[in-house]
Amino acid sequence: MARPELILKTIEKNPGIRFREIMDELGIKNGTLSHHLQKLEQGSVLRVERTPRVARFYPLSVKDEEIPIIKRLRQETPRRILRLLLDVDEVNFSEMYMRIKRSPGTTSLYVTELVDDGIIKDRFENGKRFFSLPEKYTVSKLISKYHPDLMDKTVENYSDVIASL
Repeated sequence: MARPELILKTIEKNPGIRFREIMDELGIKNGTLSHHLQKLEQGSVLRVERTPRVARFYPLSVKDEEIPIIKRLRQETPRRILRLLLDVDEVNFSEMYMRIKRSPGTTSLYVTELVDDGIIKDRFENGKRFFSLPEKYTVSKLISKYHPDLMDKTVENYSDVIASL
């Protein structure tokens, strides 16, 4: 298979993949990958999200509103937060960081990004901050499509909760 087709296939299987990850996965040198990605982008075959330090690549089939979710699902701590919020309707901050097994500082950093991205919602009540996931269906659909192994864990967690009742 020609390199551009292999690169595009890798991006389709891993939307939100970063430049370095494509290099590592395909064993392509920096200059060669840069050349092929530039040609694919110029040909309007893929979309690129550039931030000051990171470029992420997406197939054209990914909708604009899915990009922030897909990007966060590629990160371990946000993925844990989203999985937790798929299992519960609402959770307060202290329960969240204990359940996802991350420090309060790390949890706070990522939860703020998820709120800023509009992926999760927060509310305050009696001095506590609570979080929920309004678009459970969309998040669940994207996990099923791009991270099916995570859905198995979510179903197992849900089964455990039901069994304990």
